[in-house]
Amino acid sequence: MLLLWIPALRSQQPDRDTLVRLTENIAEAFQADPHLIHGIRYYDLYPAAPGHPFFEPDEYRFGRVIINDREYKGLKLKYDICNQRLLLHYFLSNGGSAEIILIRDPIREFELDNKIFRPYTLPRKGVQFCQEIGAGSIKCLYFWHKELVPLNNSLESYNQYTSQEKNSWLLLDSVLIPFKGKRSFIRCFPASQHPVVKKYIRENHILIRHVSDAAMHHLIGLFEAPVTGTASGKEDHP
Repeated sequence: MLLLWIPALRSQQPDRDTLVRLTENIAEAFQADPHLIHGIRYYDLYPAAPGHPFFEPDEYRFGRVIINDREYKGLKLKYDICNQRLLLHYFLSNGGSAEIILIRDPIREFELDNKIFRPYTLPRKGVQFCQEIGAGSIKCLYFWHKELVPLNNSLESYNQYTSQEKNSWLLLDSVLIPFKGKRSFIRCFPASQHPVVKKYIRENHILIRHVSDAAMHHLIGLFEAPVTGTASGKEDHP
């Protein structure tokens, strides 16, 4: 369904000029790129709720997205991790702008803040966008999320957004293995590699819960070749 950009008309009936502008905006959307400008208009349903639903910070940043087999660069994107959807901000030829929620299924990949996100099937969560670190047989996956929860004793809002959190997995040869801290991270690897992994983490003062993306990329790259055999806590990944 192609976006039909409709300005707020409140209670009045649209006049002839308004209908003309609507027609022009619809035509413009088709002319821009029907594969990219493809979604529904975004509305903030909880504007008074403390916090926000987006991957920090709450602002549009330049990124890129792959929709089916087409890559689009230099886009202004926001990632709603409360509802797991990607927003696009774009300008209209009449000087206005629009915000849409991109249709999720055709999105194969997107990049924001130099972080790569791709869809993965997660245990008990279904298909979700995950940040992907690594390009070999071992990958680290982060599932970022927030929740909209009840807010007590407030006259302005009934809800609030929780802080940004993540769930973590290692993907080893198409098998997902969850981890939280150092001990569970080490257990992702075959038992024969535990002493080597543990020594490297200790000597380099790595805190698994707070490790940077660059350090995680380097860490899993070091142990990519030797990883074979059986690790504990496996969950098959289709």
